[in-house]
Amino acid sequence: MAKKAAKSEAGVKPSQFTKKATQPPLISKIPTTKPSGDDIPDAEKFRLIDQTGLMKKVKQRESELLVKKQTTTAEYIWQAIFLSIPFGFLLATFDVTVKVQFSEPWDYAGIIVKCMKSAPALAPLIYLSNRYKSSKTTQFLMAVGSVIGGSFLMYTLRHSPSLGQMMRAPGLATVWIYFIVQLDLIPATVTLALVGIYWYFGLRT
Repeated sequence: MAKKAAKSEAGVKPSQFTKKATQPPLISKIPTTKPSGDDIPDAEKFRLIDQTGLMKKVKQRESELLVKKQTTTAEYIWQAIFLSIPFGFLLATFDVTVKVQFSEPWDYAGIIVKCMKSAPALAPLIYLSNRYKSSKTTQFLMAVGSVIGGSFLMYTLRHSPSLGQMMRAPGLATVWIYFIVQLDLIPATVTLALVGIYWYFGLRT
């Protein structure tokens, strides 16, 4: 009897199983989908969000960000003022270059005076072109102006030996450079290529 009790306590070997398992395996009891605890309908969610004022805050924040992104007229005016100063100085520098070429006297005070005179003249052009530069019409007009100004500058440098005619070069060069800066990459590249073609095939021969 003691031996039989010891055998029964030792368990049953796998080869001694004669009946099929009647209970499903434990792995099948593991849930495959998460229990849905969100039983609140969408209409009720929106009502709760509206009561808390969260949607109003989000819309208000979006409108504030939209207003910040929009550039005001005053900002365009300040941009025109600050851009006209370096381009006026660039024109004055080109003016000195022409005078040096013809051995004309110049001084630093003259550069400052020329810059102060040129900046107000450039400001309206800079204001209009900078404000509407994203427009296709403005891009087209600046591209045409760039081709005409650059070609006329090349012609002036090639066929204008006198000082009076060469004094047109600083203004043409400044406006041409400004148009190239404001143009998009493809129109700027095309206009530069056209001016280069005109200089190489039309002026060198």
